[in-house]
Amino acid sequence: MKKIIKTQHHSWRIGNLPEGCKHCIRGAKTVLLVTGLCSSGCWYCPLSERKKGKDIVVANEWWIKKDSEILREAELCDSSGAGITGGDPLCRIDRTVRYIKLLKKKFGKKFHIHLYTSGELATHENLGRLYNAGLDEIRFHPDFLNPKFKKSHGLENALKFRWSVGCEIPVIPGEFEKTKKFVDYANRIGVDFLNLNELEMSETNADGMEKHDFEPISDVSFAVNGSREMAMKLLEYCAKNTKLRVHFCTVKLKDGVQLKNRMKRRAKNIAKDYDIITDEGLLVRRAIYLPEFVPSFHYKKKIESIKIEKRKIILKKLSKKVVELKRRFQIPSNLIEADARKLRILTGAWIVEEIAKDLKKSGLKSAVVEEYPTWDGLCVDLRML
Repeated sequence: MKKIIKTQHHSWRIGNLPEGCKHCIRGAKTVLLVTGLCSSGCWYCPLSERKKGKDIVVANEWWIKKDSEILREAELCDSSGAGITGGDPLCRIDRTVRYIKLLKKKFGKKFHIHLYTSGELATHENLGRLYNAGLDEIRFHPDFLNPKFKKSHGLENALKFRWSVGCEIPVIPGEFEKTKKFVDYANRIGVDFLNLNELEMSETNADGMEKHDFEPISDVSFAVNGSREMAMKLLEYCAKNTKLRVHFCTVKLKDGVQLKNRMKRRAKNIAKDYDIITDEGLLVRRAIYLPEFVPSFHYKKKIESIKIEKRKIILKKLSKKVVELKRRFQIPSNLIEADARKLRILTGAWIVEEIAKDLKKSGLKSAVVEEYPTWDGLCVDLRML
């Protein structure tokens, strides 16, 4: 029996981790969703409502309009690789091949790229295009519980190429026998590794979870109760009966390690001189608002709905305020600026503390904000002063 080893990242493994996982754990993979389209209809798919079934491109949190933005996101995160996902990337094979070539040309052959696919479109021709483009690792997450799942699935086509081939499936409580049957199949045909993902709840699979009577393990976790226990049984089975390298990836690893490490990498590259980076990789800064744009529950929608011409007028007003504040309080240019995206003024918390009374007299509002260092700058905490 092979050893089951608990990692320092809240996961368990048999044998060495797949190369793609090593990069992910360090937060060094740019997650590139090339489309939200997919030929499968897995009820447990956690893809968000904004992405599921939509033909869009997103690099981490950046909604991509042009190819250069993908490269920029990878640079800002100091990425050593990319994970290409969907939907199913093979639904847009031309686009996927172009992105693989784009990334390899920019960052070199050592830039590790892995890809996820359901396998429905994994024809020999499509796989050959991916292989020739430079794809390093391919991961199949087939709808293995579906009675229509065929053993002649594209997974076997992938084994004809000299790259790393693996399977990645969710651990669904109550489906041990069916999962074990798939594991035996994967072991028999000779895949390189098996990733078991802790089942998690999302806005899009909530109905399916309720239908199967699944519940989260706690009020603060999206992990499904019973998934971890079944994963441990599968690990024991694999250790005794297969030659597979296996990794049980938990929700805690994804959110508490992988995401946090990526946030830290990006924060280090985008933080301004007025920002404070927290241990979680978040940015703490002080924001100053015009009276008519003080944050409220629908603040984000309000900002996004403003037309270009009006936005220019507001930004011009903010820029004028920045000049006034710099001159009046002798604030260095690197410590204050107008934020064109969220229509506010950003500066250091310590600076506003010294001029808070003057700001109130002039009708300006200020707040301490804590945000993700991502393209969308998701705010996790805002305290008006």
